Amino acid sequence: MKIAIAQINPKVGDIKGNALKIASFAVKAQAQGADLTVFPELAVTGYPPLDMLERNEFINENLGALRGLAALRLDTALAVGYVDRNKARGKELLNAIALIAGGRVTARQAKSLLPTYDIFDEARYFEPAVSNRPVKFKGALLGLTICEDIWAETALVPKRLLYKNDPARTLLGRKAKVIINISASPYYKGKSAKRLKILAALAKKMGACIIYANQTGANDELIFDGNSFALDPCGRLLAKARAFEEDLVLADTDGGHTLQQGVSPDRDDYREIFSALTLGIKDYFLKLGFKKAVLGLSGGVDSAVVAALAAKALGPENVTAVLMPSAYTSALSGRDAARTARNLGIRTETLPIKNIYGAFLKELGAKHLGTGAGVTLTRQNLQSRVRGSLLMALANTNNWLALTTGNKSEIAMGYCTLYGDTAGALAPIADLLKTEVYKLAAFINRDREIIPRSVLERPPTAELKPGQKDQDDLPPYKTLDAVIRLYMEGNNGLREIIRKGFNRELVLNIIRKIEAGEYKRKQLPIGLKVTERSFGYGRKMEPLRNN
Repeated sequence: MKIAIAQINPKVGDIKGNALKIASFAVKAQAQGADLTVFPELAVTGYPPLDMLERNEFINENLGALRGLAALRLDTALAVGYVDRNKARGKELLNAIALIAGGRVTARQAKSLLPTYDIFDEARYFEPAVSNRPVKFKGALLGLTICEDIWAETALVPKRLLYKNDPARTLLGRKAKVIINISASPYYKGKSAKRLKILAALAKKMGACIIYANQTGANDELIFDGNSFALDPCGRLLAKARAFEEDLVLADTDGGHTLQQGVSPDRDDYREIFSALTLGIKDYFLKLGFKKAVLGLSGGVDSAVVAALAAKALGPENVTAVLMPSAYTSALSGRDAARTARNLGIRTETLPIKNIYGAFLKELGAKHLGTGAGVTLTRQNLQSRVRGSLLMALANTNNWLALTTGNKSEIAMGYCTLYGDTAGALAPIADLLKTEVYKLAAFINRDREIIPRSVLERPPTAELKPGQKDQDDLPPYKTLDAVIRLYMEGNNGLREIIRKGFNRELVLNIIRKIEAGEYKRKQLPIGLKVTERSFGYGRKMEPLRNN
């Protein structure tokens, strides 16, 4: 059987547009002789539809789109993800896959395993399937599964079994020889390679072909890498789609040639991260209807990396970098910022903040500024808020979106200013630790110097007071990032981290700041997710007060 995988980039809520895209890819697959064309999870509605699912009109429109696809009466059958109504007891809706052939829906299967960890909350909306039986198609028994259904024994995120039933094992016991899995699997670093390795082992264990159709594109903080593939019963690749873009690939499950070269996922983590972040920026702007970005360019590594990502995602002609020097901005920072902009080919504006900042200080006066350490912090934050106000004014005037440049290390420690350097619509590197930002900068400079060497070599500084260095206020980034990674991504507690060789007081101070800064993070712009544990909406935490 010839099966096409249609790796598409649906838009959440754009049912009409998604249906047109599905039809377009199906026609192309039909021209290539596909017996069946497989689309991603919830391809009709886009993923994740969230509370749109509570609108009756939305569900009806999605069902109407499914009927419209059936009415096309294409020669290729379709396996399409959509939202169905539950006619049995339980929640009203089902996350479902429809098999369309001969002008009608010949089979429907609901998702059995509904994830509720990290960013997932599917049990809020859907009722799980009570059974899963193979479907006969073109003389073969197909198992229809949706995303999590195939991970019961090999879950990517949990370290223990989350579910009592295993749809893939059930289908194998019922003699299914081709397992179709439609997916909307969000990206994180290294996931594509891990996913392929796990499913290749599963295909070999089951002795069945696996057709894995993942979506691509980005929706808010979630990035979908695509990397769809088809595996033969020995776990060998029959076909593989490209990463981070739409694609259509064809696989022959009846002894077709296996692919040998150039099909494994990219093992260069920072090439992969660069592709993910540029896609995240591009789709965020495109799906909101914006074309141009503005950001503050300080002469530091964070803003330089964000500028490079934006230039790649949107085109350099659509990016404006604003230099906002203060009395504490060094001449080197100004030169480095200007050089970075020239190397990227992006436009610059220079708006000094000295006079505006001075006006703030004059109006506030000693009465409101206070004395001691408090006045120093207030003055630093005022400078940052002046810059945030200028960026937002330019964004409002020109119908641009402002990008923020904070990294995960700063965000973890609360080393950022609300309504200042956190003012903006999207935070592209919010899930990258400072040490990872430097590695990404090195990747950006792989062919030629885009970010000046001096930016990468000098100690990082916010330049909000004379002689300021980040390390005056924070532990060395190598140590800080190691602790953040253990605490955030490894879920290690204080004692576990200390046992790994870190100083108790240092670790305690870092953890306290992470937890105390939760109130700040709840007010930050959307940050693109590229690790298993980000500070996004998948992290369910209440702000804690330090005593």
